[in-house]
Amino acid sequence: MAPPVGERPRRMTQGGTIPRFVPTGGDPDPLRALREEIAERLNSNWRDVRLRLLPIEVEHGRLMGIGLTCVKLYNELNYEKRQAFFKGELTRDKMREIDRKYYYKYNEVLGVNAQAVIQKNNEAWSSFFELLKLKKRGRLPPHTRKVSPPGYWKDGFTGRKEVRILVRSDRYHLEPFDENGGYLVLEDFGLRIRYAGRIKWEGKQGRLEIVYVNGKWYAYLPIEVGGEPPKSNRKGYVKPNYRDKKGRIINPRSIKQRDPVGNEKAFMDMGLNNLFAVVTTNGYVLLVKGGVIKSEYYWWKREISTYQAVRDLLRNAGFPTWILYHEKYLEAMHTRDERLRHLYLTSIRFLAETLWNRGVRKLYIGYPIMLSQSNGNEYNTNIWWYRKIVLWIVDVFREYGIEVELVPEHYTSKECSVCGEVHDDGRVYRGLYICNKTGKKVNADVNAALNIARRQGYKVKITRKIESYIVTRNGVKPLNPRRRANTLDPEVRNPAL
Repeated sequence: MAPPVGERPRRMTQGGTIPRFVPTGGDPDPLRALREEIAERLNSNWRDVRLRLLPIEVEHGRLMGIGLTCVKLYNELNYEKRQAFFKGELTRDKMREIDRKYYYKYNEVLGVNAQAVIQKNNEAWSSFFELLKLKKRGRLPPHTRKVSPPGYWKDGFTGRKEVRILVRSDRYHLEPFDENGGYLVLEDFGLRIRYAGRIKWEGKQGRLEIVYVNGKWYAYLPIEVGGEPPKSNRKGYVKPNYRDKKGRIINPRSIKQRDPVGNEKAFMDMGLNNLFAVVTTNGYVLLVKGGVIKSEYYWWKREISTYQAVRDLLRNAGFPTWILYHEKYLEAMHTRDERLRHLYLTSIRFLAETLWNRGVRKLYIGYPIMLSQSNGNEYNTNIWWYRKIVLWIVDVFREYGIEVELVPEHYTSKECSVCGEVHDDGRVYRGLYICNKTGKKVNADVNAALNIARRQGYKVKITRKIESYIVTRNGVKPLNPRRRANTLDPEVRNPAL
């Protein structure tokens, strides 16, 4: 059997060929970009906190006016730079000239905060130029076919502006009054707005960004954990207003909160039916199932498709009420993403605490190279946020002192962890792998995790019963096998689902 395109055989065995991934072009290390991003996050002490703003009617109107002014500044600034770019006239001096022009134009309304909006636009253009350099060197991923200049802050379907406010780091401060909230003071605009949210970190504050989404105001507050404020702005220092009752945050001035209690290694295969399949060198096996994530996604998919169909029907018929259903469509999209985000972060926090208690010092994550780009479908692009999950794992595991390393996982699902050969028909059920040579049965995702361990030079011997959990909106719950369950299918279904 010939290996797939982009791969070549590594070695021959009696049962088959175990291929090794070799990229056909571009970057010889397909994990390099993500590894560099992980290293950059590990070297950074910044953490973002999201606060829910609760303005009264008058404050809402003031915020809306300021936000529309910021959007107008950004869009006008971006339009002039785009026109200069298309004419081939966008140099560094030209960009500085445009920036000065619009800073003085909006300085009377926004004050020095106009500088924050301009800086945001310059960051977008810097990213665009970096992508152009990668394209010129042939280092863009295969799925990236076009690199476009920065767009505008507006809804591409209706043309409505996306309301955002940017405030310079020294032009606001917080006044917490209890562990659930406080007041956000915008000094240049004379606003003192109540917020709800818990802050567990302490350090220097960064540029504040306020967004208006589906009728709600959110403030994104960056904190340089442990950083000292400048002498010119002693108020620009965020202090925690919440004491973690579970003791997870002991020192709010440091991201790392704990040291590993052991020297064990863990190996993880990620999927969707089994969100995490983890084996450890001391014999533990954990399965965190993602059935609720799929259920949540498909429920909201039905809601979103309904609003979209009604919107298009009314729009094609010429009824102006289609805008109402477009707003419902956007709200459903936002709610779906928020719920999935909550489920993923809940499962990641549970996994970090569990592995820390089991003495794990380092976690190896199998990375499906070019899966979503070359074999994309609804599962691995819309529901399964693989890249985001990996970055969230890095951030959370850093608090527990657990090191994270990405490793390729090509053909770990087909390779047999019992005999080391490849059985193309070894996976007979969704969650069952049978060795054709020995007849032994093993959970398919656990089999992949064991293969990841062996490729890293570790031979894991399972000495304990598999622990199964399911992530829900109320936390991660253990799963007990149902009576008279099908023993050939290791997937245990929750009776409540």
